[in-house]
Amino acid sequence: MHKKIILADDHLLTLIGIRTTLGADPSLQVVGEAQDVEGLFQLLAEQPCDLVITDLMMPHSQQADGIRLVEQLRRRYPRVAVIVVTMLNNPALLASILKLGVQGLISKRGVQGDLQLAIRASRTKPFVSPSIHHLLNPEQPMVQAEQLSPREVEVLRLYGAGLSVNEIALNLNRSKQTISSQKSSAMRKLGLDNNASLYLYIQEVGLT
Repeated sequence: MHKKIILADDHLLTLIGIRTTLGADPSLQVVGEAQDVEGLFQLLAEQPCDLVITDLMMPHSQQADGIRLVEQLRRRYPRVAVIVVTMLNNPALLASILKLGVQGLISKRGVQGDLQLAIRASRTKPFVSPSIHHLLNPEQPMVQAEQLSPREVEVLRLYGAGLSVNEIALNLNRSKQTISSQKSSAMRKLGLDNNASLYLYIQEVGLT
């Protein structure tokens, strides 16, 4: 049975990226896309779905208030799960969104890795991107010992110091393929889908 999904984001490239990510899973079916709040609710009125994946702020809409958007989704379609994808980093706003009962709260930096985890999460225990979790709980380190192996942490430290994969391989006397694999494994565990977000992550948690 397919899970029917509606996407909403005012950036076309983000919609394409999310659609491509979801397309790798045959159990997921995108049944509609919207680029503003009005279009999203029009779609919902016409097309039944199981899940809405939406941006938090869509400035080109008459209604650009992200909290109000999620409140309306939860009130008007209580059986439809909601996953919010955002670039915002305001802890108070992000905490307010979580309290509304969303299934996932994802940073756009790591959407490719985090989206499947959020889709599989339960509504009683929503998935939160590591970077957002860190914003909400700054006293808790984002990197846990059980998440990354010692060798993965070692690779990330050197990558954060500015070394390339080739240079790390020479430094640690490992093959380039091994270093690349360890770096990719760490990114997958952390829900990061590109080198820029990995570098930002390393800086944020002080892994240099």
